[in-house]
Amino acid sequence: MKFIYILFIILIPLFAQAQQSDSQLAYTYYQNKEYDKAGQLFLRLYERTRSSNFLDYYIICLINGKQYDKAEEVLKKYLKTDDKNKDFLLNLGYIYEQQGKTRKSEEYYEKAIKNLIPSTSDIKSLANKFRNIREYGWAIKTYLQGREILKQPDAFLSELGENYMMERNYENMFDLFVQTLQQKPGEINNITSKLSFARSYDLINSVDNIIEKRLAGIFKQNNYNPVFDELAVWYATQKKNYPQALQYAILLNQKIKDKENIFINIARNASNTGDYSIAAEAYRKVLEKGKENNNFYTTARKEILTCEYEKSQQNKSGQEQYRKIAENCEQYLQEYGYTPGNTDISMLLSDIYAYQLNLPDSANRVLEKSTSIRRLNQNTLSIIKSKRADLLTFTDNIWEATILYTQIEKSNPNNNIGYEAKLKKAWLAYYAGDLIWAKAQFDVLKGATTKLISNDAIKMSHFINMNYGEEQQNQDLEKLAKTEYLIYKQQIKEALPVLDSLIANSEPGISDYTTLLKAKILTQQNQYGNAAELLEKLKHESQQTYIRAEAIYQLANLKRLQKEIPQAKELYKTLVSEYPGSVYSIEAGKLYREMKEQDV
Repeated sequence: MKFIYILFIILIPLFAQAQQSDSQLAYTYYQNKEYDKAGQLFLRLYERTRSSNFLDYYIICLINGKQYDKAEEVLKKYLKTDDKNKDFLLNLGYIYEQQGKTRKSEEYYEKAIKNLIPSTSDIKSLANKFRNIREYGWAIKTYLQGREILKQPDAFLSELGENYMMERNYENMFDLFVQTLQQKPGEINNITSKLSFARSYDLINSVDNIIEKRLAGIFKQNNYNPVFDELAVWYATQKKNYPQALQYAILLNQKIKDKENIFINIARNASNTGDYSIAAEAYRKVLEKGKENNNFYTTARKEILTCEYEKSQQNKSGQEQYRKIAENCEQYLQEYGYTPGNTDISMLLSDIYAYQLNLPDSANRVLEKSTSIRRLNQNTLSIIKSKRADLLTFTDNIWEATILYTQIEKSNPNNNIGYEAKLKKAWLAYYAGDLIWAKAQFDVLKGATTKLISNDAIKMSHFINMNYGEEQQNQDLEKLAKTEYLIYKQQIKEALPVLDSLIANSEPGISDYTTLLKAKILTQQNQYGNAAELLEKLKHESQQTYIRAEAIYQLANLKRLQKEIPQAKELYKTLVSEYPGSVYSIEAGKLYREMKEQDV
């Protein structure tokens, strides 16, 4: 007896290993569409383990092999030994469904449902199996029957809602989601995730209409559950209606504590779409609650600084506004210190000092403090060093900047930080008039993983290649490169006369490129009409495809900036359809789709 017991203990792992090996082999055959071999193994595994999963795969193998009669024969054999087995009944119904025998299929599906026992797990198991074969209506019937046998009329709210969603019965779906939230407000994230899925597949906007109609009715009720304010915040955010989202967030925070994260979410989404005023207001709502028991106070304190900076950039604010932001950054760093978690603020401060307040020494001081932070990770240190190299470039220290970019590139040989350093080094060579070496560097970066770097490199390599040649032409190229360096250093007054001269007197390739540069400057100076005039001319008259493509892209962005949405959409569409090889076509397609969705 002792010998048998020991032998049993020894053989258990061997049996388990053999089963695992057979299982892996069966799935391999299945993935390779060798259904006959896979089916034999799955049947053997089922007979050994009685796992319904193996039986399901066996039946699928027979169906994929068009062996309907054999599948029917096997299942009927099993049903003789267990005529209430729901797996057998459902699979047999599925076989008849595949053969178009709808009445027989429904007969067996009904039998499976009738054999349910009053067990939540049993009901969910059968419903999920119906869902796996995309029989959502039968999954719904399963849950409804489950309610009856459990005598729980409010059971399976979320599950039913999800299956109605798959059937595109959005009215019933939303009714059930509302009931779910009334009973379990903590399900809000789960429900909004499902609504996001429904909205993404709803081409006629019916989900949005239902949400708006039902929420309007709920808000007319007295003492409705505050979770619906949170749902309204989510929906307004999805629609990019951030002022409305903020109103509902304020209402929600008056009713429930510890919902500051809602303001942070609105602020971040609004910032991402350029609505910095609403973003700043949302951050201020968090700050108004004070530090005490406010887990998001520091986050809001930091992020509002970046938000105010972007807002100032958008509004082209004067130095006074930037000075206030710099003071707030300094105050923040004094209070919370130069730490690895605050490098975003120190780099923002250095940018303001360098490029907005013309205080390069102050910018350099901040960067030096930042590089001396202890336990700084290598990537962040490289980014700060790159900021310092940018500052050296801005202050005419091209040689020192080149050395620093080279160090960064060597420290980051195969990542985007290194690629960006290499790109900036190529631009330095271009600014210095070393055009052949610059082109060689741009060529290397054509395959960079970051699209922005790759596109920049492709454009500049092509431009130099198309226009480098005759002595006079090369002189104009060098003059243009030096003028672009003036633009980089924000010396626009000195640059504009040279641009005008090049536009009037150089070859078309250089003249057209220079016109694009001038259009960018005019756009930044809010001279939209003059910029549009130059871009329209290039769009129609330039003989160079890449120049026309960039002119269309700039013009589309300008129209979007001016809220001339139909014109912008048409230009993006033109870029996608007529210039598919352009470096701007993918981004244009993305922007076109976003604008089209907002019209629906």
